[in-house]
Amino acid sequence: MRLLGRYQGRNGAIEIVECSADGTRIYFEEGVRQSQATPDGESVFSYVKLMDELLHRATNILILGCGGGNLATRLARLGKKLTIVDHNPISFVIAQQYFGLPDGLPLVVSNFRKFIFDDNQLYDGIAIDVGGPDFCFDAEFDIETCNAIRARLAPGGCMVMNVLVANDIDPLPDRIAARLAGDRLRAWIIDEEGIQDRNAIIACMSEWQLSARPALAEVMQNSIERWSIRRSRVRGRGVGNPFRR
Repeated sequence: MRLLGRYQGRNGAIEIVECSADGTRIYFEEGVRQSQATPDGESVFSYVKLMDELLHRATNILILGCGGGNLATRLARLGKKLTIVDHNPISFVIAQQYFGLPDGLPLVVSNFRKFIFDDNQLYDGIAIDVGGPDFCFDAEFDIETCNAIRARLAPGGCMVMNVLVANDIDPLPDRIAARLAGDRLRAWIIDEEGIQDRNAIIACMSEWQLSARPALAEVMQNSIERWSIRRSRVRGRGVGNPFRR
């Protein structure tokens, strides 16, 4: 690996390295791999590609969390209107310098919770990918915060969120999915069951089923990980059946 840059961010030391084998670049924060992508921003992470596909109908998207900016770069190239929020301003610099994030996008330096409580705009897509060392999803995404995020979603819109899951019995994604969905949305979890310390995607929308778009199934099938779609284990209003026809 070749070191491209070293920075001090709000969550600790950041290093950008380039892999000699394939030329991809990795964004490390306090030694934890946060992003990995080609120099033009094409992510190697399946969860980023899944979030992209789940947002395919959205045209005006709020992105909470930048990191390497891989999801934002992809969506911008598809012609989406974006607002990107991150509390760490150096992330925007890194995303533009090393991962191809286009210039001219609205970049907001703010804690995502402060932004969501102060904002009064509606978006037909909301993407959430925040975290870092010692980040507590359960505390940060309490009921009040999730209600505020859902209030920013336009009717018919879609929310997607990346969460870290410890194991198959970890209740975290189901708990947050129920909070985000509230009583008007339906929630699903796209997960890699059987793997410890993994990514999972929460999807909340008004439809009775997830999109049957072939591209979504293609991402899942072509990934080296074994992704599957399931209903949230927290039952109640707003939770539907992903396999309903």
